Amino acid sequence: MALAQHINIQVAKKVNDYFLWKILLLGTDFLKQLWWHTKAYTTVLGIMLLTFASLEFVYIHYLSGKKISQFFQHETVVEQK
Repeated sequence: MALAQHINIQVAKKVNDYFLWKILLLGTDFLKQLWWHTKAYTTVLGIMLLTFASLEFVYIHYLSGKKISQFFQHETVVEQK
């Protein structure tokens, strides 16, 4: 009887170790996926930020150029009768 209990304890310990190892591997895989997604989305968001900043820069220069051209048109236009 004591031998049977000893074998059951060893089997249970092996099963528990196996499940703990599997949980550890799943946790490691999850962290790897999370790290990969974080790097990928950081790259995409960085490119989007640069794109919007560039568009804003172009828009500001477009508006300022439009105002300057309107100013010079009023100064240089000769009225014809």
